[in-house]
Amino acid sequence: MLSSESAFRDFRAYYPHAGNRVSVVRFATQPPAAFLNIDPSEVIAAYNLPTNYFYLPNQFYRHKNHQLVVDALTILKRREVEIVVCASGSTEDRREPGYYDLVNSEIQKRGLDTHFRHLGVIPLSHVYALLRASTALLNPSRFEGWSTTVEEAKSFGVPMILSDIDVHREQTAGAARYFGVDDPVALADHLTQASQQARGLVVRNVVQHQDDNVRAFAASFAATMRRAAAQDV
Repeated sequence: MLSSESAFRDFRAYYPHAGNRVSVVRFATQPPAAFLNIDPSEVIAAYNLPTNYFYLPNQFYRHKNHQLVVDALTILKRREVEIVVCASGSTEDRREPGYYDLVNSEIQKRGLDTHFRHLGVIPLSHVYALLRASTALLNPSRFEGWSTTVEEAKSFGVPMILSDIDVHREQTAGAARYFGVDDPVALADHLTQASQQARGLVVRNVVQHQDDNVRAFAASFAATMRRAAAQDV
């Protein structure tokens, strides 16, 4: 079971002789109501964030491509454009223990401390609060299976600025701004345009059709399980 057609194409490319029966099941998220009771403005104030910020809730793994964001913010600083990217997530990666330190050293060296704010691992209720009130979700990843952060942004109708990889296109059907994974100029331009179009604090709620999306995911998953069980009989 794979989470996207993009992953399915990769599977066929890397395992051309595999005889497995493969199904694509695209998951959808249903944010728990218990995590939506907190006031996003209080969370924003607690982290000393401006009203207009972009949210990047990715773990610090190399393929998540935080360095591109640092490069884009460097361009914006030269342009004297004030943009704040708020990041959260773990800094630990057993595959590359020093990666976060490398990125953070670049942030310090370039004087981007006030532009790139890393909050560390924060409560899920705070993640949802920051997402709901952000100017846009930012995901610069070089690779995803089916992005949870993108799916959560979709569940609230949050604008998205995403790397132009196949799965992001598949997951959003064109309803986002896209930039190349090695193109900090395009990302800087998107951040500027989205910031200019922002109109103060906007707190979004779960979109009306999200229950339908979750039901469709559940039905697809159940059908896949039934096919697998029937095949084993």
